[in-house]
Parts: sequence; structure tokens; C-alpha cells
Amino acid sequence: MLLKGRGLELNVDPSVGVHVIGERINPSGKPALRKALIEGDWDAVAGEAQAQVKAGAAVIDVNVGGRGVDETAALPRAVRAVSEAVDVPLCIDTRVPAALEAALAVCPGRPLVNSISAEAKALQEILPIVAGRRLPVIVLCMGQEGIPATPAGRLECARRAMEAAVAAGIDAADIVFDPLVMTAGADDKAARLALETVRLLRKEFPSNSITGGTSNVSFGMPARSRLNACFLPAAAMLGLNLPITDPTDGALRFALLGCNIFLGCDAQNRSFMKGYRELRASGQIQ
Repeated sequence: MLLKGRGLELNVDPSVGVHVIGERINPSGKPALRKALIEGDWDAVAGEAQAQVKAGAAVIDVNVGGRGVDETAALPRAVRAVSEAVDVPLCIDTRVPAALEAALAVCPGRPLVNSISAEAKALQEILPIVAGRRLPVIVLCMGQEGIPATPAGRLECARRAMEAAVAAGIDAADIVFDPLVMTAGADDKAARLALETVRLLRKEFPSNSITGGTSNVSFGMPARSRLNACFLPAAAMLGLNLPITDPTDGALRFALLGCNIFLGCDAQNRSFMKGYRELRASGQIQ
């Protein structure tokens, strides 16, 4: 799957290790960012993107959905600000058709779209926009019935959504699956369910990328950073290669560097050693 930003191309392939989608441009739980979006402080939004790229993000997720934010107006402005600030590809994150249309109109390169599912509304409203531009898209493992409570149920939703996307004209290789990582704070089986779904997806779709908001697993829990850093390598070893997470978090960045060592995808451990030196210099690890 080829993604492209203003200046850089990124070939995302499960066989070459883990690439990070930076999650920080999302006003959920971030009052300062929500304020910046409402007030049009695009420099602050661009700064978030730059910090994540500096920390190793290969793709930047742009999500402006929040209380008091006009998505249709704010998303294209945010996309323009981010695309002018960084060279990496973007992931445009919205379920609002008008906002998606407006954002794609100003986004350079070849972005990833987040997301569709097997829900009728998503297939009717979002899929035609994505298919008309033949863009890569994230498929959520959920359907009209909501989020299935079993890995097999989530896999079936993935199959249905993929069939619809391919029928609409999207290349099968451009489909990215999201197993839906939920918080262990509300369900002590949630992490296991997500990991088992990753395993089934990787078995059935060996060439497709698998993503997910991996930081969701710790929502409402103490020591979130450390818990996230524990979950990420487990998910990566089962096949999740495109996590949506915070690369500026020292513990998470270290875990991400470790993932590619464990997968045998870091030649002579060069990326690990470079990242390790940077983390030590910044005081994030000893």
C-alpha cells in the first residue's frame, strides 16, 4: 500500500515491520487542542504534527471531531496546516462526508482515510467518496449490529466491508483493518479479544495492514503509558503493523523500537540505537 505526503512516499507492508500513525491531533481529552481548533490556531495544530514526526511518526492522523468544533470547516484547515508543516502522509479521520470531501480537496499526495465499516451508513456515505478517488481506507471490524463481542464476529464484519469496498473499486491491497481495541478498564477481556482478532485478520489477510488505536486499551486505567507499552509488542507480534498511538511518549517509543527488533525488521538494530540515543539525550529513559 502506497501512501504519499507533500514530499514523501511511504510503502506500508506488513513484512517490513511497524510504522506509527501519530494520534495526537484529536481533541478528545485535550482541552488545549480543542480550544486551538475552535479559535483557528493552526500553528498549534501544525506543532503537534511536527513533534510527532520528530519522534518517529510515519503518518499523521488528523481528527478534529469534538464538542464545539465545526468539522466541515475545521478539518480542511487542519489538513492544510499539517500538510504544509510536515512531509509525511496524512490519515484523514472523520465519519462526516462533507468534512471528508473538503479535507481531501486540499490534501496533497495520497492519504489514508479513517474509516468505513460494514455499517450501511458508512458504506452509503463514506465509501463512494473514498472509492471515487481510489484511496486506501481503514475498515473497522463492526457492522450494523455494532461491535461484535467475538473475534469471529469481528472478522466477519471485516470480510463484508472488504467485499463492499472492492466491489466499489478500491484495490484490495489498499484496505487496512482495525480490530477495534477497547479499554481493559471496562472489560477485562477486551485486550485479549482485540489481540485474537488481530491474529485472525493476519491469518486471513496476510498482505493487508492492520491498524488500531492501541492506546485505547488503557483508558481509565492507572500507569497508562506503561500498560500501552506492554500491549503494543504483543499486538505487533500477532500482526498489527500500523498502530495509531503517541510516539512522543518515551515508553511507547521505546516499545515501538523494540517491536521492529523482535520482528527482525531493524537491520543491524540501527533504528533502535538511534532512537535509544535520542531518548537518553532527552531524559525519557535511563
